[in-house]
Amino acid sequence: MADFHLLRPWWLLALIPLLAVLVAAARTQGGAGRWRALVDPELFEALLVPGHGGTRRWPLALAALGGVLLVLALSGPTWQRAPQPLLEGGVSRVLLLDLSPSMGAADLAPSRLARARFELLDLLRGQRDGAVALIAFGAEPFLVSPLTTDARTIAAQVPLLEPALLPVEGPRRTDLALAEAGALLDRAGARHGEVVLLTDALDGPAAALAAARALRAAGHRLSVLALGRPGGAPLPLAEGGLATDAEGAVRLAPFTPEALRSLARVGGGRYLEARADGRDTERLLALGDPSPGEHEQLVARWRDQGPWLLLALLPLAALAFRRGWLLVVAVLVWPAPPARADGWDWLWWRPDQQGARALAAGDAAGAAERFRDPAWRATALQRAGDPAAALAALAGVPGVEAEYNRGNALARLGRLDEAAAAYRRVLESDPDHADARHNLELVETARERTPPEDADEPGDDDDTGDDGSADGERSGDPSDEAPGAPGDEPPASRPDDSPSTRDDGVGDDPESESESESESESESESESESESESESESESESGAEDGGTGRGAETEAAGAREAPDADLGDERERALDAQLRRVPDDPGGLLRERFLLQHLRREGRLP
Repeated sequence: MADFHLLRPWWLLALIPLLAVLVAAARTQGGAGRWRALVDPELFEALLVPGHGGTRRWPLALAALGGVLLVLALSGPTWQRAPQPLLEGGVSRVLLLDLSPSMGAADLAPSRLARARFELLDLLRGQRDGAVALIAFGAEPFLVSPLTTDARTIAAQVPLLEPALLPVEGPRRTDLALAEAGALLDRAGARHGEVVLLTDALDGPAAALAAARALRAAGHRLSVLALGRPGGAPLPLAEGGLATDAEGAVRLAPFTPEALRSLARVGGGRYLEARADGRDTERLLALGDPSPGEHEQLVARWRDQGPWLLLALLPLAALAFRRGWLLVVAVLVWPAPPARADGWDWLWWRPDQQGARALAAGDAAGAAERFRDPAWRATALQRAGDPAAALAALAGVPGVEAEYNRGNALARLGRLDEAAAAYRRVLESDPDHADARHNLELVETARERTPPEDADEPGDDDDTGDDGSADGERSGDPSDEAPGAPGDEPPASRPDDSPSTRDDGVGDDPESESESESESESESESESESESESESESESESGAEDGGTGRGAETEAAGAREAPDADLGDERERALDAQLRRVPDDPGGLLRERFLLQHLRREGRLP
């Protein structure tokens, strides 16, 4: 205990206010001081209850003891030392990847660049301690990722690296890449960093050797992982084929192992050639791991023993227990019930907002009961599979969108003539209404395939005789298909009608309007791509029905009225797939733009 001292001795000053509080509490305890001033001393002792004073002093004594222990714990008593590392172990490593055209040579299967990517991934997986960075270079160095301990982030970008990402062409500048790696380590404050170069050749050996000497002088180490085979391989072109010289001979991708070995020797590192068994990366990682105590310093720090004094306060807290306190503690620590955002919020929503929430949740029937706006109620009824009720809800509602929705409901009910008339009225008011024009085309196509109602009565034409009967039988075949087409196709192409297809005719609910606009965009896009497919399916169905049993028009119309709406989720998925197909498949586009930005800044064309 000779080394006993306090880490935070200034906390002992807290004993002064503690003493003042205890003295004040002792004077006012039980009010005896005030009674002593009012009662004669001879009578005062006789009025006191025997033993009463002692029983009221021990809580004050326990409070004083607990306060002293708490102040001592805060002052940090200590008498032992504990060794702790002063610096974090591990080494900062910068990986340099050559993206010159020669890296596309195929003397290493599948190519030098592909093998370099595999080596990079092995190095990143083996990175345990320390930070790692990645620089790609050709005619200039380009930073892919700064020093970070998250090697997985860099590994996700490795498969995207290719020569086409570099914004400039020219001879490889290994010296610039080495200088950029040294600057990156210096900015991070790394005293003993490591640089690993993955390349196949040196275009300027003298400049690269000078950069390697500068790295070693700064305390960093350079290792080289060579990719290639002696003799080289044909140099491929980015647009296909092989590069040729002025005489038409095939050019070979260079491989300079001697120059790379000299570079590693000057940089104080190790020279290795790429191997398929992974031993090359293991040796590089072993070289980078510091030996015990090489880059780590230990310092003896005093161990704070103050928290152990808090254990002595637990018995005092138990002695201070009062009846009923346990119930208060239970109430304080009792877990709160889970908060539900959909509980009382309904009280603050208008009926149209409640209907919009129910419609978005897929409860079309419940939404129809809540909506007050007739256009929204008609939409909910259409989704619930009740076009007749939707048509009744739209009765007397003015506007282009209401007329368009009436056309959809009439088409689902099989009343094609009235539906076509409704779509024409919409186009008269709004010639740019693409949905109405498309549905009108589908209805007109279905009407052309639908024969007149008296076509299947062969006895109406007295002059046709047997031929008339035969024609009547033939004319009865197309009637099998007609009602099914308008009853199914137009609604299926526009299942969500007024509020979700157009935003003009929607009521006064801003939240619902935003939902309807998003649905409108996705549905219109999905419709434009599936239009031809829908028509071809309709024709194939009608052709199949021509060879069938020839059911009557009334049966098909009834089936059309009972057909449910198309699945809205499937249409949204198709619309999303259509949007994703229009996105260019360029995963390396972000890296290309980043490299271009670095190039422009290096030239001073950007701040």
